[in-house]
Formats: sequence, structure tokens, C-alpha cells
Amino acid sequence: MYKILIVDDEKMIRLGMKKVLPWESLGISEVYDAASGREALGIIREKKPEIMISDIQMTEMTGLELIEAARKIVPELRVIVLTGYDNFEYARQSLRLQVQDFFLKPIEEEELARAVSKQVNYLEELKAEEKNLRLLQRTQGTAEQTELEHYMRNLVHKREDKGQLLSNLKEYYHFDIERDLKLMLIVPTLYMNQQPTEENFQAMSVKNVCMSMVDAQERGITFSDDDGTIAITWFEAETGDVVLDAIEELSDILKDEFDAKPKMVVGSTVHGFSNLFISYNDARYLLDNEKEGIRDIVQTFGAQNKADIFRDIYAELKDIMCANVGNTDYVMKAFNTFSKATQSYNLSPAMVRRNCFEIASALYFSYLGDSGEVESGRLDSLSKSLICADREEACDVTRMFISQLLGSEEENVHEIITKAKHYIDEHLTEELSVSNIAASLYITPNYFSRLFKRVTKEGCNEYIVRKRIEKAKSLLETTSMKTGKIAMMVGYRDTNYFSLAFKKHTGKSPTKYREEIQHSV
Repeated sequence: MYKILIVDDEKMIRLGMKKVLPWESLGISEVYDAASGREALGIIREKKPEIMISDIQMTEMTGLELIEAARKIVPELRVIVLTGYDNFEYARQSLRLQVQDFFLKPIEEEELARAVSKQVNYLEELKAEEKNLRLLQRTQGTAEQTELEHYMRNLVHKREDKGQLLSNLKEYYHFDIERDLKLMLIVPTLYMNQQPTEENFQAMSVKNVCMSMVDAQERGITFSDDDGTIAITWFEAETGDVVLDAIEELSDILKDEFDAKPKMVVGSTVHGFSNLFISYNDARYLLDNEKEGIRDIVQTFGAQNKADIFRDIYAELKDIMCANVGNTDYVMKAFNTFSKATQSYNLSPAMVRRNCFEIASALYFSYLGDSGEVESGRLDSLSKSLICADREEACDVTRMFISQLLGSEEENVHEIITKAKHYIDEHLTEELSVSNIAASLYITPNYFSRLFKRVTKEGCNEYIVRKRIEKAKSLLETTSMKTGKIAMMVGYRDTNYFSLAFKKHTGKSPTKYREEIQHSV
């Protein structure tokens, strides 16, 4: 919402405009009015309106003089000029002052509303461009991200002036500081070694994947706490399930990319950035106290009875199957574990039939969502087969259903991976992530990540890094370009990250590699 100032020495006109337009629906939250240029300048200094409607012929100071003085206070001020005089010189001077619109009085209500709406739309587009630019800068490893991480660390560790931190997050990064949040920590065993985070290639790689899946999609903010633990502040929607789904998706992609099972601890939901430290402390407590267990995503812990334990096992196995639709062997292995659990916990046939149908339904819809293929009648046939089945028969029928469902996708897998590799080759110098590659193929990031890992035996991000390093080696060998320029040409905006990646793959820094190549020649 924006602020507008109406300036006219005729009270009836001034107040008429103030009362007649539907300001709120136009995107205007505050409407000020002034009878003179001097009064208007006082309001501009104090309230900083984004839009001004001004007459030209006024006492003490003309509208044109007012515009010139106002722009010194608010350089980006959008100005609409109204005048009762059809004078070419007024129009010419208005153009010189770069006013946004010029109208003769009287002006129709609808026409003035359109003029105001036009300026609001311009400001909204400008704000969106600025937001996108800041988001791009953040996700490309610039000083913007470093500064934001500094703010987030100070918030969760309760340092510095909280009011100033919140103001910076609102004004500079355009975050809604009153929204509901949930903080998550990634257990360091996935990425930690003895090196500090900024010198740890694995940790930086994990953070980059998180930023491409979270920050770039405006789902939250990725940063590191004082101990170097990777933290993500998730933006809550109306229901917490949306965040949990996103966390599970991120967990699956990290598992595919780094060949390690990530464990995540999630704090409580809090209202506003000012209370983020509470969710952080919850997550930190869970991180320090949770023992190794079946759950990848930990929210609560404690003693559970036998039925609760099976429900947890069942829920986890179902999630594992849905998260690995692109890997038939893995899905079947998880289902066989479920089948054994139904015997170990001595479930009733009715309970097994219900669980089998739930698993099949969840897998079916995950498969449809990932692949986009629709085959009617499958679930209906399964339900009829399950109606009178005993415990063992129910598992056998469902196992056959899963095998037939997932077996049909194998024909398309290699074509998808071929297209993905071509896309990567064509866009190697640009921002690349699992998300935008999957979007180009019209499939989900999770599905694509699993397929790529299964077919190529390496994670998609690992493949991208390898291709970039190969190109960088060629440029270092055949050109005299500076390392920073080469980093940009192979898709790295952060030269430090490029150097770490290059050294990890070659055992040498880019400079050392070039020196040895030139010396051997």
C-alpha cells in the first residue's frame, strides 16, 4: 500500500478528490492534503508519500516550483499535474520536470482513478524488480547473502538491537516480519568436517542446494548459526503441512545429491521474526538431545506404545515409497519391509487392507504428479481385489499393483536424462539448479533428482559442478583470462566457491593448475 498527497489551494476540489476516490482498492493506504506548496513540503518531509497530485496555479509557490523542491526530498516521487489553464508553457515545463501525467480540470473521477492506478502499478512493478534483483543477488553468493545471514544469526542468538534488525529485514529485504515462521536445523553429520563453513566445500554445496530449493522459491531463508550448523527459516502458510511437505522434498534431494541420509530437527511455529529465537532454541534442544532413530525429520520425541510405533514406521515407509517413485527397486524394498512389519506387529487383516490401499493410492498420485501420466481404473481394480483378502494376500496384490505401476515409466527415463544433460550444456554459464532443470522438463524436482541419480550414478548438482570444472580446465589451459572471469563464464558468481570446487575436483587451485600446465608446455 502507498501514500498520496493532494495539493490544491481550492478546498472544495482538494477535499472532493480526497473523499470521492476508492483509495484502498487503488492500493493507497494514506491520503494527505495540503492547501499550499509550503504546507505540502512539510508533509513530504515527514510522511514521504510516493505519489503527489498537484495544481499548478497556487499562491506562495506554483505547482511547478513545488515539484522541483519535492523531488529534492523524494527523488522517486510520482507526480500527476492538474491545471485549469490550457497553457502550452505549463505542459512544456511539466515535461521538463518529468511529471508522470498532465490533465486539464475538470477531470472525471474514473480518469483520475486510472491515472492513480497507473502509478501504483508502476511502483508495484518497481518493487517486484527490486525484490527479484535482491533475491538473485542473495542466491548467487554475493555480499547481500552475507549481510542477511549476519542479521539472521543475530536474531536467533539475540544480539544487537532487535528493532533495527527487524527494520532492515522489512525495509531492505521486503520480508513480512509479522508472518508465522518455523526454524529447522540440518544435523551437521551430513556436511561437517574440521574446516570452518566458508572453507568447507561440502557445507557450501549443501547450502547452495538448500538456497535453490528454499530461498530461490521464496519459501524461506538459509543461513548458518554461530556453530556453523545450517539453519533454514521456513515461511509458514495457513497450515504447517505445506512446510513439512517442503522439508521432506528437500530431505529427499539432499539424500540423492550427497549419498547420505540427512537428519533434520524442526522447532515450533512462532509468530514474527522477533520470536524466531524461540523456534531456534527448540530445534537446538532437539538437535542436542535426539538419539539416532527411524525418523529423518524430528519434531517431538518421547516414549510411544506399540501402536504408535507401528504408525510411525508405517508413515515413514509410505513417505519413503512416495519420495522414491523414480526408483522401483527402492520402493519395492520399502514395501517388503512394510509387509514384514504387518506380521511382526500382528495387524488385523482389515488394518492391512486399509494400509495397503493407502500406500497404493499415495504412490499412484505421487506417480501421476511426477510423470503427468493418467491411467483410469487402476485403483478401482485394486480396491475390488483387496475387499476379501487376508493379510498375506493383501500384501501380494498390492505388491503386484506397485510393480505394474512403476514398471511402465522405465521407457521414458533415459529420454528425460538426455534432455536434462542437453539443457545443462546449453545453460552452463547461467544459474542452474534441480528446480529450474526439472521445470524445463515439466516434472517435479524430487522425481527428476531421483531419476538423474539412478541413471547417471551421480547427483545432478555434482554433475553440473563436474561439467563446469571441465570447461574451466579447458579455459585455463587455452586462454590467459583471469580466474574471476573464468569463474563467471562457467556459472560461478562466487570466486571462492569456484576455487573450492576446482580444488576438490583437481587437487589444485585454478592458478596452480594453470601454472603447471603452462610449465609442462
